[in-house]
Amino acid sequence: MPRFKFRLEAALRLAEQELENERRRLAEELNIFYHLQAACIDKEKQWQGALKGQKEAGIREPEKLGSWQVYAVSLHKQFRELQQELAVQEKVVEEQRLCVRTAHQEQEKLRKLKEKQEAAFWLKEQRREQNILDEAGQVIFIRQQEQKDYEEEDGNHYDLCDSP
Repeated sequence: MPRFKFRLEAALRLAEQELENERRRLAEELNIFYHLQAACIDKEKQWQGALKGQKEAGIREPEKLGSWQVYAVSLHKQFRELQQELAVQEKVVEEQRLCVRTAHQEQEKLRKLKEKQEAAFWLKEQRREQNILDEAGQVIFIRQQEQKDYEEEDGNHYDLCDSP
């Protein structure tokens, strides 16, 4: 029984590996993004707490107001830096998604090509087998006809020989 052999099997395997690598990189970049997002949320909460502390110090302890202001400004600066890092990381994630999409398209293209070639191979194989069966049927039919003709000739020959 013949076997289908896809000539681009190595390219397909490489495309599948590339897709897996790109997905892994996307997962890593998403992990970084989520950690930055959580850090950003925490830093914003700290900054909001510092603003409340500054407000309380302005009302109850004016001598501590300066240190609360410095602390709030420092947290706000850190918060803004985290937001910028988050925006950069979001772009990195989008670029990585594009890489995953591209790798998936390449892998899908090769997979579909393999399916089409395999279907064409099996169709050709079925036709070849059908032709063999048709030829075998024709040979059997011809032999039966020849046998029948031979028997008819042989019967006629005996008839001629039997007459006095």
